Amino acid sequence: MRTVIINREEERTIPAFLEKMLPFRLTDAVRKAAEQPDVGIIEEVRLRRGRCASVTTGGRNIILDVVLGGEEMEGVLNRLCGGSLYAFSDTICRGYITLSGGVRAGICGRAATSSGKIIGVSEVSSIVLRLPHRAPEVGEELCRLIKSMGGRGVLVYSPPGVGKTTVLRGAAAKLASGSCPLRVAVVDTRGELCAGLDMAMMTIDILSGYPRGEGIEIAARTLGAQVIVCDEIGDTGEAEAIMRVHNCGVPLLASAHAASLDELIKKPGILTLHKSRCFGAYAGLSRVSGRLFAYNYEISGWEAANELI
Repeated sequence: MRTVIINREEERTIPAFLEKMLPFRLTDAVRKAAEQPDVGIIEEVRLRRGRCASVTTGGRNIILDVVLGGEEMEGVLNRLCGGSLYAFSDTICRGYITLSGGVRAGICGRAATSSGKIIGVSEVSSIVLRLPHRAPEVGEELCRLIKSMGGRGVLVYSPPGVGKTTVLRGAAAKLASGSCPLRVAVVDTRGELCAGLDMAMMTIDILSGYPRGEGIEIAARTLGAQVIVCDEIGDTGEAEAIMRVHNCGVPLLASAHAASLDELIKKPGILTLHKSRCFGAYAGLSRVSGRLFAYNYEISGWEAANELI
């Protein structure tokens, strides 16, 4: 197991553009919470209709003495959407909206359905603001690993909320910069992976909003990528696209949700990719002492994963 610890100073509260969209009493409570000596960088702000808001830092949840009413929640959602809920209706039905700077807002409420499909969401009950953080240093281990794979990819796994997107963002930045940069294509389906990166001097191409399968194929076949970076893979349709790209010799650095290698490898889409030897290594990600930029990487080769089948 390898450990990567990064000590760095960063803005400890929510971005200024986002503050303008939230009630002052909420942003004031978040600011006061962030000023406490035992509180680190704010990772999430959770708004709940008729219940206390909360923040998450270092994997710890802190309840705030702020309760938002229904009108306030609807007002926040309207401002997050720039006054046009219709423009975001498709992604709201999928449970999120993506804001500038890579901030993602998870949305839930009362769903309206037709033929088993969600066609609208009303009476929003929770808004979860996930705040991206830039930490290129945390990607160094993944850069070293994928460069040693001889054309095969690396799959990072952990439960939700551990930091997979942060380490992929860092790895993409490292791979696409420095004295010998690679051509990196980022398939950024939800607009989060490249948030906050200063890409002026990076050899990086971004496919923003593309479905993962289509984006991965375009990155390999028309952009000539040397490495493709993608978040949260797993379904069988994506697996077929990834296998086609693997046959072109382009490695994929990706992530998936799983609490263990055993759980990961038994997912149908991942198992298909494993049997095709698309990934040469699997990197289990965990936090060190609940700190935001301190990670353990548990690296397993293809052979070790194959023994679990």
